[in-house]
Amino acid sequence: MLRKAIFLEMATSMKGNQSWKTVCIVGFGGHAKSKLLPALMKANLSLEGIVSRDKQASIEGVKIFYKISDAIKNLPKNTLFVIASPPDVHYEHAKVLIEAGRDIFVEKPALTSLKNSVELVQLASKKGVVMVEMLMYLENKTVKESFDELKNETNLINSIKFEFLIPSIPQGTYRNESTLGNSLLSDMACYPLSFLSIAGYDLSNLNLVSCEKDFNQNTIFVIKGKSKNIDINIKVGHAKEYSNCFSINFTNNFQTIYKPFFYGRSGYREIIKINGTEQKCEQVFENNTYEIMFLKKKIEWIKNQKERLDNLNIVTGCLEHLGRQAGFS
Repeated sequence: MLRKAIFLEMATSMKGNQSWKTVCIVGFGGHAKSKLLPALMKANLSLEGIVSRDKQASIEGVKIFYKISDAIKNLPKNTLFVIASPPDVHYEHAKVLIEAGRDIFVEKPALTSLKNSVELVQLASKKGVVMVEMLMYLENKTVKESFDELKNETNLINSIKFEFLIPSIPQGTYRNESTLGNSLLSDMACYPLSFLSIAGYDLSNLNLVSCEKDFNQNTIFVIKGKSKNIDINIKVGHAKEYSNCFSINFTNNFQTIYKPFFYGRSGYREIIKINGTEQKCEQVFENNTYEIMFLKKKIEWIKNQKERLDNLNIVTGCLEHLGRQAGFS
C-alpha cells in the first residue's frame, strides 16, 4: 500500500512536468546506434550525452562522458538516462543513477538477479524515480489484442506456445553465453516470461527441460510448465531458420497464431485464425515501438510503475531459476 501511495503521489506532483527534455545513452553499441538513436530523434528528444568507454565515440553537439558520475554532474536534472550497456553491468549502472534521483530506461533483460531486482525496485520507490525495462513489443496493438483473447477465452484454452528463434547473432552484441546476463536464454526468454507474467500466469512451475546444440552448434532452450491448467511451451535460441510467433490452442481445435510477435520495428503483423481446415489471416500495421515508448510522458509510466516493477521481480526470479538449470552461475 505504501508503494502504491508513493507512485500516486508522484503522478499527482508531476502533472506539470510530464516529459523529459534531454536524454543520455549509457553504452553506445550497435543496438543503441541502429535502434535507440533513430527512435529518440523521431520522438524529438534531444540527445545531450553519451556514456561510453569507446574513445572513438563521437556525435556532433553531444557530450561524451567516460563515467556515469560525470554525466550526472553535467547534465540537466530532467535528463532521461537510457541504459544500453551489457546486461551484466545493468545493476551497477542503474543503482548509481537511481541513487542520484535520475529516471532510467533499461534495455532488456534489465536484471538477472532477483536480489538486485528487489533492491533497485525498492530504491526507485524510495527515490521517486521512473524505472522502465524496455520491452518494446508490449506497445504493439496485436500484443494487446492477444492479452484480451487470453483473458476472454481462458476456460477454452488448452495450451499456449512461444517460438522465438534467430538464425544469427548480431555483431557487436553481448551474447557470448559466458554468464546468464550475456546469454541467449536471458536475452530471448525475457520476452515470453514478461508476457506471461503480465497476463497473470504463474511462472513458478516453469522449468528448463532442454538446452541442446544442433549439428551447427546452435543453442536452443526449451522451457515448459503449467498454469491455470494450461500447458505452456517456450522455445528460444539460435536455430537455422527465423521464427517469431505466439500461438493459442483451444480445446475445440481452434487456434490463433500471432507473428512476428516479439518485434519492435514498423511493419505488418499477422493474426491467423485456424478452425479445422479453414484459415483466415488478418494483417495489422504496427508503428515503430521504440518511438512509441519514447513518446510516452512521465505520467504514463508512473501510473503503472508498481505493476511493471512487480512483474520485473517475478520475471527476474524466473530467469535466475532457469539460468541455474542451464548451468549458469
